[in-house]
Amino acid sequence: MDGADLARVDATLSRVVALIDAHQLDSAERLLKPLMQDSPSLPPDRRTRVLLEWGWLHGATQRYVPAREALAEAVAVAESLRSWRLLCEALRESGTVARYEGEFQAADRFFERSEQVARDEGHDLELGQALFQRGTVAHHVGEFVKARRLLQEAGRAAERCPPSEAAVQLLADVRRECAVSARLVRDFDTARELLVQSLDSYRSIGRRVGAANAQRELGAVLEQVGNEREARRYFTEAFTGYMRAGRRMGAAQVARRLGYLDLLAAVGDAAAARRARRRFTQALRLGGGEPVNRVLSTLYLGKLARLEADLDAAEELLYETVQQYSGMEAGQGVARGLSQVAMEAGLIARERGDRAAAIARFHDALAALRVADDPSAASLVHYHLATDLILMDEVKQATHHAVAAFSLNEAAGRRLLDPAERRSFYEAHRETYGLALHCAARSGDGRAALRVATAARSDALAAFVRAGARFTPQLHELVQDITLASAEPGQQAEDRLRDLYGRLEHETSRQMRRTVEADTDLDEMIASLPRGGHALLLDVLEEDDTFCNRIWLSPDGVPHVDEVILPMGVRRFLDAYHQAREEAAWRPQRDDLAALGHTIVPDGLAEALAAGANPPLVIGTGSVLGPVPLAAVMIEGRYLAEQAQLAVVPSLALWPALRSRGHRPGRGTLAYFDSNVPGWRRENAALQATLAPVDLAGADEVRGMLADASAYAAVVISAHGASPEQEQDGVGRHPGLAQALELTPDDLLTAAELLGCRLPDAFITASCWSGRLAVRAAIEPLGLPTAALLAGARWVLAGTVDIGSTSTATLLAGFYRELADGMTPAAALQRAQTAYLSQRPDTAPGTWAGLTIIGDGFVPLRFAGSGPE
Repeated sequence: MDGADLARVDATLSRVVALIDAHQLDSAERLLKPLMQDSPSLPPDRRTRVLLEWGWLHGATQRYVPAREALAEAVAVAESLRSWRLLCEALRESGTVARYEGEFQAADRFFERSEQVARDEGHDLELGQALFQRGTVAHHVGEFVKARRLLQEAGRAAERCPPSEAAVQLLADVRRECAVSARLVRDFDTARELLVQSLDSYRSIGRRVGAANAQRELGAVLEQVGNEREARRYFTEAFTGYMRAGRRMGAAQVARRLGYLDLLAAVGDAAAARRARRRFTQALRLGGGEPVNRVLSTLYLGKLARLEADLDAAEELLYETVQQYSGMEAGQGVARGLSQVAMEAGLIARERGDRAAAIARFHDALAALRVADDPSAASLVHYHLATDLILMDEVKQATHHAVAAFSLNEAAGRRLLDPAERRSFYEAHRETYGLALHCAARSGDGRAALRVATAARSDALAAFVRAGARFTPQLHELVQDITLASAEPGQQAEDRLRDLYGRLEHETSRQMRRTVEADTDLDEMIASLPRGGHALLLDVLEEDDTFCNRIWLSPDGVPHVDEVILPMGVRRFLDAYHQAREEAAWRPQRDDLAALGHTIVPDGLAEALAAGANPPLVIGTGSVLGPVPLAAVMIEGRYLAEQAQLAVVPSLALWPALRSRGHRPGRGTLAYFDSNVPGWRRENAALQATLAPVDLAGADEVRGMLADASAYAAVVISAHGASPEQEQDGVGRHPGLAQALELTPDDLLTAAELLGCRLPDAFITASCWSGRLAVRAAIEPLGLPTAALLAGARWVLAGTVDIGSTSTATLLAGFYRELADGMTPAAALQRAQTAYLSQRPDTAPGTWAGLTIIGDGFVPLRFAGSGPE
């Protein structure tokens, strides 16, 4: 073959490569076929290239026999040539085809040999590609630790490569597969970050299939955090990318994932069931030649048959699934698959009414799993075990499995930085949390109940407070943007302001979540109670406000738990406060308050309070009591304020973090008084007589002085509180970091602005609504009180309802006096409230009970000898 003939061969091969890169596989094959027929007459190096391209084309289109034959010949010719680069490529392509066929051990041997050749030649690009492929095989067979090690080494090899498109693609491949490792251990934030990086890299070099691979994995991550809408979007984009590139196997995998999303919605939804069946059938049609796709699609069709109550068909499909697994190489990947089969068989047994058989199969499913590698699957099996065991009244065993299911989920959810994903993840697993609480209450396991009820509640807020962390300059720039937007008129400015507050709360939560490291230490929580003090945590699941779990921590450190049904009358009474009705705290309600007290206060705590010891009582308000004036709750005919010194926290998780702060002495008081507030002169006079010296700030000065007010003993802001927004869907909307105090009618001091301040231990704002917080699981309760705590305050005195200004001035005069005499804030407020009640025993709660201590109200103020200049 002369030089002109070789030039024509090279030109044809170049066109074939270009067509493959453009995903025109049919055209590439037509062009390559004549060369393949003439390959025995070609020089060895060209012959190897032709064989490689022919093998790749047939492997990519699932024609594995001709692919294997061509690649085996390519390996042999490359070896005879002693061309290590061609040999590495031929070995890698051979391994890829073996992996497609489910022959994972053979695939790993090919890749391992390619790795060794690359090491001997010192070529990082080939080395990285071989290590990456070995990592993908390790993932397929469930060897996740090995996969992580191989991928880390592949990444280091990629970083050593000179700049090139191939090096960019290798690093993108490695990041994508590392994201798979992160997703499997439920480190979803890391997975998402890696996938976004790899997607950008693929797009920068025009790799459509690589981009589809990254989009498929992004969909899988978002599916697991409960963001179905975004998961579907990424899956759909990946499916389109695969089909345009002629990559049927990738399209089959995405079709299967889309079908699984429909499968989850198939109960009672015939349309979703039809969509799921179409997708699984499509996955089999597109990728039936790939064993893993075939067996999973068959398994999911069995799940679908069970959901449609066709149990016989479901069992037949499960049997077919087992037969398919038996033809695959044994390993952890097969064990995991058989675990899914066992769990599905347990669900079928449950449907047939054979609960004992269901439990036995669930145990089989759990035994086949390595929990560290498969926390999602293990959590699901534990949940189903707990469900059947509790129905069989096996309470102790049920509690063990329910708490295990909860713990695995919470460990994953706790790492999520994005607040929206944290919330959606919690909502996707709320049944697990609810079942764990129910089982703990049934078994009387107070520690387990306390652990569950404090999870996903103010955990980031608590961690940030404990760490003494500060927010980044970027967050403060957002606050400045809000200030500027607030001065702009018009609807467009209001829309922009709403968007800015949304971004601010999102970023605030993200920054706080970076400090979360572990669960709340229950022993520390118990030990941090004031001497002789009690704690009461009330938890009502948002999706079912019928049941209330009451967890009472007694002074001996023993947590007690039980579960009560909220009577309809109590729920209606609570609704008035949750909907922020202005008359809620101002109508006669002794009977309602007595019914509420009977419902929320356990008998043991009621007896301890009736003994007359007047103990400290910390109340974790949860979602049920946030807007209620707790001091007015009645127990055995007496107000709670008459029986205990009260402090509230949105979650008991926050309590030990506040207690861990050092006590900071300060001198005097920084105060702002709005002259439009009735009674401000009386409050000012009382303050001057007790917590002097008092530095009075004007509306134009107060922000500058709050920027660093930490040298004072207290900050007092006497102003009207901005009322909650109008009701939406029957619930008063909470403004979050837009919650504000009206310095003047046109000048609002917002919670957002407090984030950048440095406050002393005491922050006092006896204003309407200023203490109202929206407490929801998995969402940090951002508002004026918590912003003040983040800014350094140890406790906040605030109004949880619309309060009476004149009576509040009277209460505050007594409060300041007792505080100056060395009483703790909780004791001082109790003394002021009970003194007021002694003169007006039948007055409405809005008159006297609306003020609440939020935070650690059980440490007296410490006064320094000198203060700020």
